[in-house]
Amino acid sequence: MGHSGTLPLAASRTIRPPRLRTPGRREKHKTDVRDRLFRAAVELFGTRGFTATTVEDITSAADVAKGTFFNYFPTKEHLLTEFGEMRLDILRRGLAEAERGRAPLRDVLHRLLYALMEEPGRSRAMTRCMLLGALAEPTKAIVEEKVARGREILASAIALGQRRGEIRRSSPSAELARLFQQSYFGAMYLWTLYPHLKLTQSLDSTFALFWAGAEAPGGRLRKRPL
Repeated sequence: MGHSGTLPLAASRTIRPPRLRTPGRREKHKTDVRDRLFRAAVELFGTRGFTATTVEDITSAADVAKGTFFNYFPTKEHLLTEFGEMRLDILRRGLAEAERGRAPLRDVLHRLLYALMEEPGRSRAMTRCMLLGALAEPTKAIVEEKVARGREILASAIALGQRRGEIRRSSPSAELARLFQQSYFGAMYLWTLYPHLKLTQSLDSTFALFWAGAEAPGGRLRKRPL
């Protein structure tokens, strides 16, 4: 199965609680500044490299005062944790879609893999910086914690599939969640190494192998509701 682009999760159908408080002007400003800093850093990491990029470079590109940076991030390395938090938001939306039960879990997980790779897929250089930065101190411990949280969210979605008969019950949901993460990180790492690899083909083949090991015996696939 081929794809010409990313497959975004159906976030627009997420059920939201009533009387949701609207962020004030100050909160919107803080969110905007934080996002500008992160986007500027990602762009610079991809073009200059993580080590060569300074905090002053980032604040200059984001058009904010240098001192403002430290109101949002303790160090340059902590910018990489923002990337991890964005991955967690994607996983939470995937779990919400799985809980609604409007599509087979196979489709939900396949789209989830594409959504997780959407940001890294913009730049091989930037992704290499993210991967290398995740292994450095003090970021490593923070990244490990976010990966563990992500695995818990994935395990909850996979457990739903097990109860519905879509995913094999012989393997613990946490182990299958770990396998999904290994597939994701492996595909991302190899894509950064080999320029000839096409991202969509790599993701499709990676997911096919994951699903072959996760699918319930007999290949039962829950049909979409009419």
